[in-house]
Amino acid sequence: MSELEIIKLALKDNVENIAWDIDGWMILLKDSRLRSLKVSRRLVGISFDWEWHFVAPIILREEVGEEDVKLYREMKRREVQIKRRGVIRYSYEWVTSELLTKVFPEVTPTEDLKTQLNKDGELQRLLRRSSIDELHVNTYFELGGFGSPDEALRKYFESPVKVGWLITAIKGPGSEWRFGPIVKRIYELLNYLAEELFKFTEELETKVSSL
Repeated sequence: MSELEIIKLALKDNVENIAWDIDGWMILLKDSRLRSLKVSRRLVGISFDWEWHFVAPIILREEVGEEDVKLYREMKRREVQIKRRGVIRYSYEWVTSELLTKVFPEVTPTEDLKTQLNKDGELQRLLRRSSIDELHVNTYFELGGFGSPDEALRKYFESPVKVGWLITAIKGPGSEWRFGPIVKRIYELLNYLAEELFKFTEELETKVSSL
């Protein structure tokens, strides 16, 4: 069975359209908190091993005003990723994003989103069920036209054209033989996480508007 057929079977009625997009499958979704999900396979370093990347944008604002820029910058302070522990039975902890501390050392992280996600029992269950290797929650950005990814991130921070989150999940080598269940479980994880991010950002927006 092809990758395309496996993805369609795993996501079933949630697939509105699916097409190849340069380096992976771009899936438009329906009846979901995710609008789209890109699934791509990439080589690990110089080895012959592959890892799977699942990328889902969560767009909150298509047009950006002054208040939206303030919201985006507050969201930036809350970027997080998982830290995985264990060998056979994994446990997961949400920590401050390494990308945030590396590219934006002047931005002081805020812990409220990290704390909320760490307390979420259902999210922990979905993490363990997916056995994910990496999971990152960053503010939405677009790379186009800049000399380096870091430069693109900083320029987008200064002048965002959309406000939202970008969720990136990575599943490492050895996944091919059970690709269908992996796609299904990672989709369920990301869909749940998207709902929690929507709710959290609504509350954050209320706080920002009162500042």
